[in-house]
Amino acid sequence: MKRRSKAKDRAKEGLVRNRAVRKARKVSIADSSTAELREQLDQRTRERDEALEQQAGTSKVLQVISSSSGDLEPVFATMLAEAVHICDANFGNIYRWDGHALHLTAAHNTPRAFEEIRRRLPIRSALSPTGHMVATKKTVHVADLVVEPIYTEHREPGAVAAVELGGVRTFMSVPLLKGNELIGAFTLCRREIRRFTDRQIALVTDFAAQAVIAIENARLLSELRARTDELDHSVAELKRERNNKLMNLEAMVASIGHEVRQPLGAIATSGRAALRFLGRAPPDIEEIRSALNMMVSESHRASQVFDNLRALFGRAGKGHEPIDVNEITLEVLRILRGELKDRGITTRTELTEELPLAMGHRGQLQEVLLNLIRNAIEAMDAIKNGRRALQIRTEHRGGREIVVAVQDSGPGIDPKKLDGIFEAFISTKIQGMGLGLAICRTIIERHGGQLSAHSDGQTGALFQFVLPTQPVDKKPDSH
Repeated sequence: MKRRSKAKDRAKEGLVRNRAVRKARKVSIADSSTAELREQLDQRTRERDEALEQQAGTSKVLQVISSSSGDLEPVFATMLAEAVHICDANFGNIYRWDGHALHLTAAHNTPRAFEEIRRRLPIRSALSPTGHMVATKKTVHVADLVVEPIYTEHREPGAVAAVELGGVRTFMSVPLLKGNELIGAFTLCRREIRRFTDRQIALVTDFAAQAVIAIENARLLSELRARTDELDHSVAELKRERNNKLMNLEAMVASIGHEVRQPLGAIATSGRAALRFLGRAPPDIEEIRSALNMMVSESHRASQVFDNLRALFGRAGKGHEPIDVNEITLEVLRILRGELKDRGITTRTELTEELPLAMGHRGQLQEVLLNLIRNAIEAMDAIKNGRRALQIRTEHRGGREIVVAVQDSGPGIDPKKLDGIFEAFISTKIQGMGLGLAICRTIIERHGGQLSAHSDGQTGALFQFVLPTQPVDKKPDSH
């Protein structure tokens, strides 16, 4: 009985021991599964955080592209900063491909000495990893540049600079592709030997695609702005041409009224004089004849006004012939003789003898003198008690210039206003339209001359124009 009891006890002890072993084994398995799950959870958390960070970086880059207005500098700066940060790199560069070499366009955290070398020495070598990227148009990933033949054997200057000035060990170079056309490269560099992950390479590839979009947007926007500038320039040219035509039309209409009024007034005055002489007993035939001749002369002058204006606004140089300026001056004084006498104006002429002939349009030059002398007459109306004097001079200056000067004893012109008196629609007279002097300047300039005015604002005004004594050869276009 005792033996049977001992055997039974040993059986019980074995059973308990087996149960304990099994229990310990189960606890060990449970602890192992928990550690693995925790590690997997941590891995998933890291991947989630990386994905969120990459998503945030991509969103930031897209936002900069959408608001860049064609300026690539902030776009590239944001791309490089985000890529360097997210991919845990030390620095990054963006290059532009010109068909022969890669030129540094943007840099982030790149050592200054290495950046300066890169800007001076574009990447050309086909032996370099980046050169291989250019040839294949595929991403190149180098684990350690220090062991690459381009550095150890060929000692290519760019590779030497990357290692010894930039401290580059691991780097990747991603192509910027527009379709199948290479337009640049996106590179990231590390100073330690640590390969980039597939997720990081994918991020930089996405940034490279976005960089291409930004470059294309900038190009299209630049072209649009250029086209817009061309259109604005064309519109401005058309507007100026239209305004010039309108001014010419207004000037012509105003000139007709201004110029024709004088001969019509003279015709009316001569007609009244003829009637008075006709009413005498006996009628004064000579005076009547003189008045009628004046009417005929003034009617011809009125007709000449239209011819002059038509020539002025027509083709330059048409109707030009050798002109005796002294003769025209005396003719104009004869036309205005009545006005000068009625206004109590003393006229003195200093006409140079044997004055060379000028080439020009007779009627137009006559209109210039008529306008200048009439302006002098009207200016001297302001002189109530003083002496009214008109002086006209002609002279031969140098070898090929004739000068005609008209000077009055009126109150003069404010020196501050002298620069603007030749502009259209600017007048110093209360009822003036501001077209007379503008037209005079146009006439003289179309004759190859210059018209100017001088006054101290107190003792009268001097107007003078210079004419060439021979035709002005048209200079060929400089372009």
